[in-house]
Amino acid sequence: MATRFTSSAHAAVSLPLVTAFLNQKGGVGKTGVTVGAGGALAEMGRRVLMIDLDPQGHLTCEALRLPEADQDGPNLARALTGEYEGPIQDLIISRPPYAGGGQLDVIPTTLAMFLVVRDLYSRRAPETKLARLLEQLPSDAYDHILIDCPPSLDILTDTALVAADGVVIPVQPSNTSLRALRLLIDQIAAIENDLRLPRRELYGMVPGLYRRPLSGIQRFKMAELERYTLPDPDGLVEPLPILAHLPLATIVEEAWLSGEPVTDYRPSAPIADAYRKVALRLDIAAGLSPAEAWEPEPFLEFDPDGPHHEELYVTDSTEDAVIDGVRAHAEGA
Repeated sequence: MATRFTSSAHAAVSLPLVTAFLNQKGGVGKTGVTVGAGGALAEMGRRVLMIDLDPQGHLTCEALRLPEADQDGPNLARALTGEYEGPIQDLIISRPPYAGGGQLDVIPTTLAMFLVVRDLYSRRAPETKLARLLEQLPSDAYDHILIDCPPSLDILTDTALVAADGVVIPVQPSNTSLRALRLLIDQIAAIENDLRLPRRELYGMVPGLYRRPLSGIQRFKMAELERYTLPDPDGLVEPLPILAHLPLATIVEEAWLSGEPVTDYRPSAPIADAYRKVALRLDIAAGLSPAEAWEPEPFLEFDPDGPHHEELYVTDSTEDAVIDGVRAHAEGA
């Protein structure tokens, strides 16, 4: 029996809006964008559920400093493989509500997630397991569901694509970024064709984890990303949008050491505004914010006679010594 996540009705906007943060290339900042966008949405008063689908558990253990789920109790791994058939609410860690009514809850990872891939391949319709799990949620429980995906094109990634309305693609301006992006687009198209799914919306890319000023090769790769268009026989598709730029910033590490999204830890930080841009794009897709609120992100292409645009995205004046102090405080707590 089809669920709303696997039926043709999934193409229509209905809440919660499910977004996969996805790139099979590791180290591109998927978790940072997921948590940052989640915090920004909750700041807006939205009810958000984040799912840590990555067995490495960076969202659970590092970004939010939450405990992994008990391997023998209700957890995501056992729910995906059918060993746990209880209510999905028992998988969720509820965090304190925001003053404006927002919520940022989490389905954490567990060590057992490392074994899920092998187990899922032996089961019937494994790609639908996450979608069917999310179908248990009350329709009015959340406005957004954000999925932090593993850095691979395996069955876990497929479950996220089947469950998702759309995809945000974190990238790096590096030698391998464009090839990885093409492979990812092909994977999404293959899943849609094989399972006869409606087209997942590609909301855009989020370049990140690069140092400033950009090196020559990074400027060249950034320009390639900015000009990247989706395959189209008629050549009518506009470049895949850049939603925000997220250069390396010490404030992100500080926020992670405190177990908070950057928008909570330092709301005035420039990079917090970048996360808010990603959140706004998703909120527009959900029909909760007006489309006219969106302003395109400026390109960072190098113009020798113009300003260095990447310097607009400055890191807070916090020195490494402050980070060391935060780390010492967190480890001593």
